[in-house]
Amino acid sequence: MTLMVLCGLAVTACGSPAAEDDGTETVVIGAAWPLSGPFAFNGNAVLDGAQAAVDDINEAGGIEALGGAHLELRVVDAGSSAAESVASADRLVNDEDVVAVMGSWLSSLSLAASEVTERGRVPYISESFADHMTDRPYFTHVFDYAPPSSQIADLLLDSVQPSLAEAGIEMDRVALIGDNTAAATPLIDGLEVALQERGIEVAIREQWTPPLQDPSGLVQKVSSGKVDAVLLIAFSFNDVSSIVRQLQARGIDVPVIQNGGQGIVPQWRELGDEAQGLSSFVYTNPLPGSEELTDQMAEATGVPYVWQDQIGGYFAVSVVAAGLEDAGVADREALNTALRNLDLREGAAVDLMPTDRIAFDDGGRITPAFGVLAQWQRVDGELIPCTIYPVEQAVCEPDWQ
Repeated sequence: MTLMVLCGLAVTACGSPAAEDDGTETVVIGAAWPLSGPFAFNGNAVLDGAQAAVDDINEAGGIEALGGAHLELRVVDAGSSAAESVASADRLVNDEDVVAVMGSWLSSLSLAASEVTERGRVPYISESFADHMTDRPYFTHVFDYAPPSSQIADLLLDSVQPSLAEAGIEMDRVALIGDNTAAATPLIDGLEVALQERGIEVAIREQWTPPLQDPSGLVQKVSSGKVDAVLLIAFSFNDVSSIVRQLQARGIDVPVIQNGGQGIVPQWRELGDEAQGLSSFVYTNPLPGSEELTDQMAEATGVPYVWQDQIGGYFAVSVVAAGLEDAGVADREALNTALRNLDLREGAAVDLMPTDRIAFDDGGRITPAFGVLAQWQRVDGELIPCTIYPVEQAVCEPDWQ
């Protein structure tokens, strides 16, 4: 299988590329996502996407600027705690074959790992929503391809409010609930301000420390609040699914909008048609221009469809590969400089995101900020999270009824 690829990706060391048994040089990329614990499902999905990109790039001839060098992933488990994430990053930084590190899905893990990679001056490519990933003074080796929490609030509301209004649903009162992690809290803060600026009352604001032990009290507050919509900002599938199930059990039939990949994983299909209408704002989802690529990716990774996680892994490898092509050498600092100056206008990385350009700002955050709203719908009889926003990138029409 050969997907539309930008160039080859693999992780190489700060020195010369290693060599495979057949004499082909290899570049090594560190992959540190959670492969055990509560976030393992997501971490393994990102890893699957990254490996698919490596396979495609290698099959397409590798990194041309490095004489066809192949990419290779050096995989470690980021676990579920900051300490585990630090240990995994430390292993990769001290592996002189590794030219860059990708990780770590959850913002608290990414923030911890990036402290290690920055001290080691190793490029770190992340999907964290936390603003702090790219606003720390003197950090020069961090690159983040997800929009920051401070900008997601307006992006999310812009993706939801107009289509709800078209469906005759006015968001006058909302419940704003979520966990208290490093990614969720800034976004919840930002949403509260953005909602108030739009004249929308935050009737309920509640947060919890994951894992959520019992959602019944929280759901009772939502029920009593007589809200028009629920904004559910948390990143553990078990937490959010338990809340959604109780909302449905109590007959609370209002739109539920999440943020993040946990809102579009296949486990939601267990709800059957009760999943229809559930929505999540994510940095990407299959788009009209990427459906061939994402269909092939689904086949390669053995899943019924791909979502943000696999696409993000594929994207991260494609970006590193593009940096290696521009750098022309498998060297950490040269790659870092190339990523700083990256300006992609075509190829897999561009096709996979709702934008026509891939570049990073001075802090290392992808610019401009973007995202899509995916909604669970039946498409050709198959229950999938289908892109409904931006309108020009929509695969399905919104259905809030």
